[in-house]
Amino acid sequence: MPRPHFAILIPQKALNRAKTRLRAVLEARHRQVLTMALLRRTLQVCAKVPGSHGLVVDGPPEVAAAAEAFGARLIPGGLAGMRRDVGEVAHSPVVGADHALLIVSSDLPLVNVRDLEQVIAAWREGNEVVLVPDRRQRGTNVMMVDRPETFPYAFGGALDQGSLETHLTQAEGTGLSVTVLDLPDLALDLDLPADLAVFVREAPKDPLARYCLEHTQESFVFE
Repeated sequence: MPRPHFAILIPQKALNRAKTRLRAVLEARHRQVLTMALLRRTLQVCAKVPGSHGLVVDGPPEVAAAAEAFGARLIPGGLAGMRRDVGEVAHSPVVGADHALLIVSSDLPLVNVRDLEQVIAAWREGNEVVLVPDRRQRGTNVMMVDRPETFPYAFGGALDQGSLETHLTQAEGTGLSVTVLDLPDLALDLDLPADLAVFVREAPKDPLARYCLEHTQESFVFE
């Protein structure tokens, strides 16, 4: 049986280290604006997810006001890497001894309550680990773990050797029931210029898409 409650964790890298792989197309100040806008969007969506017993942001002091605005608790982090940050929060009392943990990346421009509810439903059906891959089927954009304090997280791998396969292997190797959900909106993260192009193409009226289109380097072509 799954645990009776769950909390939500949004890991947030330090702002001066966020979205560095977009530096070829966005200046540092625009990357920071984008990063904060994405975090606020993620907080707004996660705050609306029904049934949550706590919303936590693991990140730098600069995001404290945004976290507070949406009723989230800020745990200092964002410098040690996502793997360590998630592991430390999962082992901390803030999650709760009887809580599962829903981990939501902070850079998903199309994040929505409906898809997150699908992840939660898959967990309630008895899947101890639920994974939502990125659109390259390499990284893990959203993850739910029934016993978060015991799971060996693999976030932060190289782009070509992402966390998804490792998370699958670790779940299966420890006898945990695991499922992978392909949810296109949650699969889009903004890691690379090509991701920005997909975002602008799929959501041209989105204010963040318009911001990206307005501030990217002129040499970048949105195909």
